[in-house]
Amino acid sequence: CCCVQALAVVSNQSPYYGVVGLVVAAVAGCGFLMSLGVSFVSLVLVMVYLGGMLVVFIYVV
Repeated sequence: CCCVQALAVVSNQSPYYGVVGLVVAAVAGCGFLMSLGVSFVSLVLVMVYLGGMLVVFIYVV
């Protein structure tokens, strides 16, 4: 799963597809952590990660 998302981010020239790939990877990581039973940690991780990506994406585009 992680290798497919990394290829999705690297192979596309447009930053939009890269951001979509990173969001999907973050949500997949959240789902994996929730399956381990640490739902609060996964929620915090996704909120911080997607917030940071939003700031970077706004400055890039």
